[in-house]
This record gives sequence, C-alpha cells and structure tokens, in this order.
Amino acid sequence: MKTQFNNILVCLDLSEMDDFMIRYTNFVVETFAPKTVTFMHVMQPVDIPDEIRASFPKFNEPVEQLIREEIEEKVTEQFKAKADFSIVVKQGITTETIIHFSKNNKIDLTLMGKKIGYEGEGGVSRKVTSFTPSSVLLISETTPYSINHVWVRMDFSKISMEALRMAQAIKEKTGAQITCHNVFKLPLSYFPQQTEKQEKRLIEQLTKHGKKEFQKVLKKMKLPEDEFPCEYSLSKENNEAQVLYHKAVQNQADLIIAGSKMKSGLSHVIMDNTSEKLTGSGKTLPVLIVKDKKLSTGILESIFD
Repeated sequence: MKTQFNNILVCLDLSEMDDFMIRYTNFVVETFAPKTVTFMHVMQPVDIPDEIRASFPKFNEPVEQLIREEIEEKVTEQFKAKADFSIVVKQGITTETIIHFSKNNKIDLTLMGKKIGYEGEGGVSRKVTSFTPSSVLLISETTPYSINHVWVRMDFSKISMEALRMAQAIKEKTGAQITCHNVFKLPLSYFPQQTEKQEKRLIEQLTKHGKKEFQKVLKKMKLPEDEFPCEYSLSKENNEAQVLYHKAVQNQADLIIAGSKMKSGLSHVIMDNTSEKLTGSGKTLPVLIVKDKKLSTGILESIFD
C-alpha cells in the first residue's frame, strides 16, 4: 500500500469550520505534496417555489453556482499552497455522494472536520470515515498547523505496519517524533479470579510478548529500534481507543495514526471498533485513519456495483 497522497479531497459544509479547513489544507499540501486538491460541498436538493423566484431574481441563478462562487472566493483568499485545485458542488445524500466521489476519482486522502466548539454532531464524518475507501484525516478547529509528535496504534498487524510507514513518511517531512503504542487486555474469561500478584505477572508476560512482536515489525520494516519506541498498556475494560487517546494526550502527541482493519463481507463493511471510537466527538487530537485502499474499494464494488 502506497503512503503517497496524490489526490486529496477536502469536505466543506458552509459553516465557520470551512475557513479553518481551507487554511489547514495549506499545511497538508506542504506536508504530503499531492498532485490535486478538491474542495467539495454536498448540498441537499433545493426546491424553491415559483413565487419566491419571482420576488428574488437572484434565485434564478442555479443554487450550485452561487455556492460554488462562495467557496471559490474563500479558497482563492485562503488557499496559498502550490497545488492544482478544483471546486465541486453536488446535490445528494452527503455520505453517499462523498464516498462515490472518492471511489470514482481515486481519492487517497479525505480531509474532514470534527467540531469541538462549533455546532455539529459529527455524524457525517463518522459515516464517511467508516465507508470511504480513502484514508481520512479528521481535524478540529483547535488543530495546530504542525506535527511534532505522532502516536501510532500498534497491534502488529499488516495495517498497523502501514500506519507506522505513514508515520515514517511524516517524520521525513516534518522531523516529528514517533511513538508506537500497543494496548492489550487481560483475558479475564480465562483468569477470572487472579490475585494482584498474578495480574502483575501476566501483564509482564504480555508486555514481553508485545516487545518481541514489535521487534519483528521493526526488523521486517528495516527500522532502527532507538528511533521508534513503543509503549505497552493494559486496558482492563477493553477500551483500547480510550487508553490509546489518553496516553497520546499525556505524552503531548499532536497526531494519532491508526490503521483501520475493515471487516470484509456484505454486513461488515465498517471500521474496527477502536478506529471508530478514535474519530468520535470530544477528542481534540487530529486522527489519521489509514486504510488499505485496494481492499476497501473492492468491498464497496462487490456491494454497490
């Protein structure tokens, strides 16, 4: 799987968040050097009564064109990065329209907002992140225009290795520090009445096992161990996302990268639970969900085509 983001899609919703999204895209372009950038807004179908059109001649202009002009004015003013860009305004169901556009236009990275102070529940962002074949970067209006410490979810799987490879590419561009994090849970169903001493011993054994598995990852990827440290944590409540996020905040990371292990099959074209929770509202750190684009596209084609 390639780590290069050649085609980037920036989703706008005509809210105050758009100004930040456009400005942040400058930083994304400087970091990833894409070939194309598309600023996109999906509008609901508009049916304006004839009497209103007669009273307001401006309504005779296509609504899509009015919105396009509004977005174009903002983009021209705030997007200064060197990259070819286009503006797309479409009517339809927001989630489906973004997903189909991403698939049909070979989008590699979709940039979306997850609002902290601005109004919005984030439902569209979660759905798009779950189903779109591209990787997704979710940012809030408090996200800084810099990446200094990248926190990588590490479960030793192929997709977590791709997340680490993405972090490595960002490190090369920004000089950011990288920390991997493996969160494990105790198999309490097998050890329901363990003592504190037994639990401590079990944690030590699982940590030791994790270190061996991580060394295999580094060896396979030909990465030096001293430049890619890994933390190991226990999640007693089986909430990997919360432990991962808490540790990232505690260690002053400013970007979380997680590989999304999509489940194949007609009823399971969704992200794994941890990736989904990381994209939820209330989490201010930006999150980059890395996907296997080929697998994601193949699953979608088997269902919708």
